[in-house]
Amino acid sequence: MPRELILHGRVQGVCCRDYCSRYGKLMGLRGSASNLEDGSVQVLLATDDAAKADEYLRALVNNPSELRFYGRITRVENLAYSGPMGGDYNF
Repeated sequence: MPRELILHGRVQGVCCRDYCSRYGKLMGLRGSASNLEDGSVQVLLATDDAAKADEYLRALVNNPSELRFYGRITRVENLAYSGPMGGDYNF
């Protein structure tokens, strides 16, 4: 089932959407990242592989590849998603 991740912390204006897209591409995932009005970032993952989604989430929080990201993710909401896929940064 596709996943919706809501990233909280210092995540807007710090290259977060690009960061999410780059990790998605590195991991062979498809999805999108969009800024939300409340200052969070929404990531939609088009995958049924729960282990891969969890691996992606851990990568975003821990940044093991040391990708450029000037913010900090302090909390993530990990939700099932059944809506349309799309957003600002598609990967």
